Amino acid sequence: MEAQKVYEKVKDYLIDEVGNMVLPGTPILDKKAKAWKVPVLCRTERGIFVVGEVSLDQNLNFMMIPTKQQMLKVLKKTMRRVPFLVYADPAELRKKGVRHVTI
Repeated sequence: MEAQKVYEKVKDYLIDEVGNMVLPGTPILDKKAKAWKVPVLCRTERGIFVVGEVSLDQNLNFMMIPTKQQMLKVLKKTMRRVPFLVYADPAELRKKGVRHVTI
């Protein structure tokens, strides 16, 4: 039940402060650090990616929250590494300097 409270608190914060394209992942209690760790996920047209992590103490007070700019920077770097499917002639892709894998 505690994990659900953590999830809802982080969800409310993200919606209010960042927007509706981000959502919390599954909260994990780090017993050694005595803190909740919640991954921040971002929905994109290419999938859902982890863009940060929110930390809360055992009293559900925020300890660390990545800024919107930090999460956007992580997303941009991640998106550059994600492959995507393109229907094109291999010669055309070579001409444009696009590295491709034919399937």
